[in-house]
Amino acid sequence: MSTTQFRPTFSLPTKNSPLEVIGSVKRLVESMPLEYQGQFTNEHAMISIVDSKRHFWSPCLQLELRQNDQQREIFGRFSPHPSIWTAIMLTHLAIGISLFFALMVGVAQQLSGESPWAYGVVPIGLLMALGLWFISQTGQRLAHQEMTQMRLCIEQDLAKNKLLS
Repeated sequence: MSTTQFRPTFSLPTKNSPLEVIGSVKRLVESMPLEYQGQFTNEHAMISIVDSKRHFWSPCLQLELRQNDQQREIFGRFSPHPSIWTAIMLTHLAIGISLFFALMVGVAQQLSGESPWAYGVVPIGLLMALGLWFISQTGQRLAHQEMTQMRLCIEQDLAKNKLLS
């Protein structure tokens, strides 16, 4: 899954009801208790690697049923474990806030005739954000096999149960 997305996505067409699709995915996950675990609602599923096999970069797959025009689709999104995703987003937020305040202080320094040293924080923050992006891309490469296996398993199960259009 070579992508520049933070969280790779895919969609699969279906004509079946959410209960049928999510029910099939739930049965699949429950039939593989040594591989996957999941949480399920009427139109949503979150599937992850079991804790005993999960590592830092292991993906979680969120499946959601959506209605687009006249067609229903199964929308899938891979992401890191929620605790890791939260840390990534909080780090981005901290970088963004730091950049905002560095720019504000730099403008204030410049307007008051001082040397705008706060502008020096901006390239550092941008490099940190770029570094975080590279880290996420590395994580996706390390989790590629698990993401591919998880998606293939779901697609094969849905196709076997004739739930894909």
